[in-house]
Amino acid sequence: MIKCHTIHWVDCLSNKLFDAINKGMSNKWQPKETINIFWGLGADNISKIREAEAKGEEWWICDTGYLTYNINRYPKPEIVDLDSTYFRFCKGSLHNDLTNVSTDETRFNKLLEQNIWYPSLLENWEPKYNSDGPILLTPSSNGVCNFMYNISQDEWIVKAVHKIKKHTNKEIVLRNKPRPGNKYWGTTINDALKGCSAVVTNMSLCAIDAIMEGIPILTNKKNIISELGVTDYKDINNLHIPTKEEIKTWMCKAANTQFTLDEIKQGVPHEQLFCNRS
Repeated sequence: MIKCHTIHWVDCLSNKLFDAINKGMSNKWQPKETINIFWGLGADNISKIREAEAKGEEWWICDTGYLTYNINRYPKPEIVDLDSTYFRFCKGSLHNDLTNVSTDETRFNKLLEQNIWYPSLLENWEPKYNSDGPILLTPSSNGVCNFMYNISQDEWIVKAVHKIKKHTNKEIVLRNKPRPGNKYWGTTINDALKGCSAVVTNMSLCAIDAIMEGIPILTNKKNIISELGVTDYKDINNLHIPTKEEIKTWMCKAANTQFTLDEIKQGVPHEQLFCNRS
């Protein structure tokens, strides 16, 4: 049985996503075991995920894709272009494990045809970091920090700063997620990245922005893009600078884990991910 855990908010994107899942997957595929599907960590999803784990049930998180067209989040969530907006399916994690994901370029090439900005930037990509510049610290949300580490975002920031200072004297600049009313609202990650020597985050997808701006990263090892950076704070002065070829291989894998609503209605995630989910 596929069980989509509804978030009771009329404007939540999960309503459209779960409708697509039910049309494309639930109606064509009814596994004997319970497969729990959640939209991010919103509402009471964290406690429900813990309940599923306690029962030994499989769970997946759906969220926005890694290489995709923008979704307008405020004043309410809105998909601007259905054909170029992608969603990810992650088994037992916030991000996908790309270890055994295909490097087939078909879906990546489709993103190029759609002029999705990350793939389109690859042709002229080059490192742009300032080795003497500050370190940009970009924490994930409070919910993610609680889910991953059982600590608040503030506690994670304190711990991260302490670990960074153990290995370098570089300036640390904090940039939190822009939200209406906070000081980051109306700013872009691209502006914050200029002149930086590195980006340190846990699970934030701004690590992808950093790599595409030519800035090396330090992330949690479960971050989708960790393979293009480092995951140990002792390496903060010896960061990995990926090649263009490494980035393309990563993009091909990431493209094979994200799907449009139309593809979800057709059952493509079921065929590509769920049938090979061991």
